[in-house]
Amino acid sequence: MYKRYRIVINGREYEVAAEELGAATSNYAQASPVAPQAPSVQTIAQPPAPAHVPAAPAPSVQVSPPAPKPTPTVPTAPAPPSGGATISAPMPGKILKVLVQPGMQIKKGQNMLILEAMKMENEILAPSDGVVRDVKVKEGDNVNTGDPMVIIA
Repeated sequence: MYKRYRIVINGREYEVAAEELGAATSNYAQASPVAPQAPSVQTIAQPPAPAHVPAAPAPSVQVSPPAPKPTPTVPTAPAPPSGGATISAPMPGKILKVLVQPGMQIKKGQNMLILEAMKMENEILAPSDGVVRDVKVKEGDNVNTGDPMVIIA
């Protein structure tokens, strides 16, 4: 016995006759294209409007202001001795190259380190002229955001 179905695939409508197969039968379903028809519109009866119900008085609720959110603490590097500037890691990563040494004279914008983060090489530049007082990292070190890397005097 065949069952008939109407299906739509990629905007094309098909009428399909399918036979329920038993253990002994091996017939396949038959499909044939059908001419497009206008979609049928079915109207749904609107439920009756609810009768006007007076609003219940709002319960009295005492609202207190929201508790202040704690500010996240960012680990800060120890202050460099006698007014030097500390260059901290701007993001987590791995130190690929250290291009400065203690005692070296540097100029503003000079490349001091190469930090690999997210498969990208980032140049860490000197923020000002000065002398490198200390280098806190070596090639291959992993750093986190805020870790001190170089101290400039």
